[in-house]
Amino acid sequence: MTTTTTSSPPSEVPVLISGAGPVGILAAIMLTRLGIPVRIIERDRTVPAMSKALGIHARTLEILDMTGLIDRFLAAGHPISRSNFYILGDFINFAGLINSISHYNYALFLEQLKTIAILEDELEQRGVKVDRGWELIDTKVVEQEDGTSYVETTIRRALDGSNTRTTESNKVFGETELDAEEVDKQYEIQVVRSQYLIGADGGRSVVRHKVPIAFPGRTVPNNMILFDGHIEGDFDYSNITVHYGKNNEMFNIFPLSDGRVRIMADGSSLDPNEELTIEKLEKVCQACASPYKIRILDANWLTFYKVNERRAETYSHKNRIFLAGDAAHVHSPVGGQGMNVGLQDAYNLAWKLALVLNGHAGKALLETYEQERIPVADDVIKMSSSMFTMGFSHNLIRRAFRRVLIGVASYVVKWITIPPGTVSMLSIRYHENFINQKHKAQPLPAEAFKVGQRAHDAPLTTLLAGGKSGDPIRLMQLLHGPGTFHIVVFTSDMLSSATASKKDRQGIVYTDEKQLEHNIGASLKKWRSKWAYGPGLAKKAGLSVPDVPLFNIHVVAALPEKLAAGDFVDPTRIHADALVAKAAGEGKIFFDPVSLLHERYGVAVKGGAGAIVVLRPDSHIGYRVTGASDQAWRDVDSYFGSILKS
Repeated sequence: MTTTTTSSPPSEVPVLISGAGPVGILAAIMLTRLGIPVRIIERDRTVPAMSKALGIHARTLEILDMTGLIDRFLAAGHPISRSNFYILGDFINFAGLINSISHYNYALFLEQLKTIAILEDELEQRGVKVDRGWELIDTKVVEQEDGTSYVETTIRRALDGSNTRTTESNKVFGETELDAEEVDKQYEIQVVRSQYLIGADGGRSVVRHKVPIAFPGRTVPNNMILFDGHIEGDFDYSNITVHYGKNNEMFNIFPLSDGRVRIMADGSSLDPNEELTIEKLEKVCQACASPYKIRILDANWLTFYKVNERRAETYSHKNRIFLAGDAAHVHSPVGGQGMNVGLQDAYNLAWKLALVLNGHAGKALLETYEQERIPVADDVIKMSSSMFTMGFSHNLIRRAFRRVLIGVASYVVKWITIPPGTVSMLSIRYHENFINQKHKAQPLPAEAFKVGQRAHDAPLTTLLAGGKSGDPIRLMQLLHGPGTFHIVVFTSDMLSSATASKKDRQGIVYTDEKQLEHNIGASLKKWRSKWAYGPGLAKKAGLSVPDVPLFNIHVVAALPEKLAAGDFVDPTRIHADALVAKAAGEGKIFFDPVSLLHERYGVAVKGGAGAIVVLRPDSHIGYRVTGASDQAWRDVDSYFGSILKS
């Protein structure tokens, strides 16, 4: 019996997304919220029961906060900030995931299956369903004589049974080949024409293969073991748990839901061609855990796997096809950053595509996706590789070094501090490019405050009319909206009633409340009339018209003296009655009680001239200027005019 196929007429959509893991679905959510119709296809007919990713780090939690999804994730997961180390039998509790620079000073443990469920539910609430059962089999950029181009993608689905083919189990990362249609199967084939294609289809990406984009790197020789199931032990494994044994080997335990755990261990001493059993895994783990005892009770998932460290040579093809997530980069699970990097890829790319599809930006904006995300992937792969090598390498020199290190580790681990932004991914910084522009005339600020840095958070206080202080709020809570430029105006102590001098500050013209209110109103009116997320694409596709503003302005004031928490009870000490009454995003003023936000953005308070900081839609600093005078607003206007088009 031969294979038969049926074809449908070509369909069109602005953005086609291949792959409905967390990365692809988040990109679909972001684009849909910004009024961009998408079609998202997934080869698997059901969500895989086994969860590859577990940890959601602080930076990703900030992103989920800004997209309005954080409460659902916090309700489903459990926070972990500490690790249990058992080193040659000695117990050490290590605060490896605590940070002091984010509201989220922990990692959230949540199985990928549940992450997908939350994201897919959100996408469906916005009128888009994942198109399951469809696999991409070919894609290309079609360039026309008039200079325009589009993406033409061929997809298919098996009309009965699954798309899985018997020959694909032996594939290796970087060597993906498309299998031919199998006999005795019926397929439906469609051609989809789109302006853009996002390949979020995993490490064996067909999108990457078909373009083609090289995927150089290495496959680590270790035969690693992944286990999900129930265990018993006479040690604490409620946190991330690491056992370094007298045999110079290690294994890791990660808590899951329902009392289950994940174990990652090196099974290189076992024959990968023989059946892997829980008894064999228990023997490997017990050799490391001694003198503690561990029993493997049952397994939901038990498999060998190979660690790959690879990164696509480019993330884009002709500014029409983009790779994200594992399709663009893979590395060892040590550090738990894989899904996090992918979600941040999607967050970086989606708002840029939305601006281009609305006609407000050109290809130069899209080129920054690769410029910004490749260095991040390189850093993560390098760090993950170093951590994996330290724990699992079979190299004789590294094993000897590990034995020496383990011998002194119980004495030094308690004194080790991990930079707060390393594993939590809070130290990611993009460098100067088309959208990260330094001021042309003013001196460069210190490194921590330069353009491209992640937006810093700090507590603020809401100011109310009638001489009352309002509720506490964090800056990040004001940055909601996936596609909004947030302009933060720091006024130093210029609006304080204790400030008598109205002279120029730092060589910059002093700014009072009246001037500030005028410039805020005039700027918002001008920018919003020129640039906005239009309703056209959304209406045509039957989606909700986006209600996301492209620009919001927030004012942050301080006093010349720092106050202890709770001391500020008289808002009349800030001269800004007109700004107090404004709505959030319209120039509403907030109080910086201990000047922490001013400090974290490098803005002087006492005698300072203030500053205007432009935060991009993905909450990185795009531009900054010292001062809040008329000239500073003209500088910000010039910045937007250089990156956006009418």
